[in-house]
Amino acid sequence: MVFKFTIDTVLNKYVPYNRLNRLPKPIRRVLGSHHPKPVADYWIWIEILVSSFCGIALLEGVFKSHTVFTSHHVPMIIASYGATAILCFNAHQAPLAQPRSILMGHFVASLIGVCIQKLFSLSAGGRHHYWASGALSVGVASVAMSILNCVHPPAGASALLPSVDEHTREMSWWYLPVQLISSVLIICVAMITGNVIRKFPAYWWTPAVLKPSEKKDEEKELEKELKKEEKSEPKPKPKPVPRKFESDVHYVDQIDYVKITANGITIPSNLNVEDLNFIWLESMRQLIASSQPTPLKSPYRDDNSFNSSKS
Repeated sequence: MVFKFTIDTVLNKYVPYNRLNRLPKPIRRVLGSHHPKPVADYWIWIEILVSSFCGIALLEGVFKSHTVFTSHHVPMIIASYGATAILCFNAHQAPLAQPRSILMGHFVASLIGVCIQKLFSLSAGGRHHYWASGALSVGVASVAMSILNCVHPPAGASALLPSVDEHTREMSWWYLPVQLISSVLIICVAMITGNVIRKFPAYWWTPAVLKPSEKKDEEKELEKELKKEEKSEPKPKPKPVPRKFESDVHYVDQIDYVKITANGITIPSNLNVEDLNFIWLESMRQLIASSQPTPLKSPYRDDNSFNSSKS
């Protein structure tokens, strides 16, 4: 059954597309980014045997040794990982056996199982009905795994154990880090042994094909072209923006003088004039206008006459 809504509906918009092909070949192979060749069945049977033995033995060896978990009643192995090993090493291409399902499925189910068991433990009546706690934990965990798209059948046992197993209840919240470490270790074994003649995992987050949109690619190419053009061609200097004064300010190209008359001010267009300079120019124009009640008959009536008089 395919659900219409999972967390991927929201998150896939932000998940980057697969770029494992850019990594060195040995790293790519360990991460499952290669194309295995078909082999005879007996080679696959040997790989399953070795992978299952190594995975379970590693978990048992870690928790059997003296660690920080020793004083917290941690068992040699959580039984649900026997079923995880079968899925992970036999049905390695199934969605239920991918790293996301193993890691998130066990942790989410364990968290729900511990939380519901703690709620039932608050009263004497609840402690006498741990059967209901176990059933509720599995039901809630199943729905949560479906919404988070990390369904992993062995995780049902992880949700059930805090309610039905006394030793697991004694572990309390330490049950959660044990689940995380166990999941990570069995995934690591699957990445090493499962990529010798086969391929693991089939995907890391989602089976959906995540590719950058064509629009984004076109925008990136356009930005690169614009940057190249900016480097090759110098930017033209922007023309100064005329200030608002009582008089008219005229910007004229290809002149090398400033002309102030009673009616206006003419300056070169390539001259950068600050506001303070404009105030001074305006005061000079007002002074000329106040001292000459009638228009002056100046030889500098226009630009051409000014240039001719200079010559």
